[in-house]
Amino acid sequence: MSPVIALLRAVNVGGRTVKSAQLREVAESLGHTRVTTYVNSGNIVLVPAGAASAVGPGLAEALVAELGFDVPVVTRTLEQWDAIVERLPYPEEASSDPSHVVLYCWDGAPARTDLDPTPYGRESVAFAGHETYAYFPDGIGRSKLTLPVLEKATGRSGTARNWNTVLALQRLARERA
Repeated sequence: MSPVIALLRAVNVGGRTVKSAQLREVAESLGHTRVTTYVNSGNIVLVPAGAASAVGPGLAEALVAELGFDVPVVTRTLEQWDAIVERLPYPEEASSDPSHVVLYCWDGAPARTDLDPTPYGRESVAFAGHETYAYFPDGIGRSKLTLPVLEKATGRSGTARNWNTVLALQRLARERA
């Protein structure tokens, strides 16, 4: 069975705390194996107990039962993740400034991909499938091109990870393959 990377949205911010140990326990209670988390921001890599497509909905449902609040989960298989890494449109930026390259993973294909980032600053944006890549040369912290702006533009819900995290999750998934 191919590993799955699961990304939780909006955890460990605003009082929505999910400890890594708790996340691993919930995933293991669903029968998933070789479960590991990466940093305490809602990243989990596992070998699924069943269909890869069932991991996100199953985790989301179990987390609601465990935590008492909704935790959206976006998943990708290792094969999908490898393709995401391969099609990175900002290889030079990722090499020299990986913390300013960000991957947005959506819960489906964006309804629109014609967002012009120039009103928000010097950011660059590229759409590809169910993902959006962005480069924040001045950093993401002060940018006006926020996740809510991108969600509104795309008509999708999603979550973001910087390129260092993307590559770390790929390594962890490959170790479980």
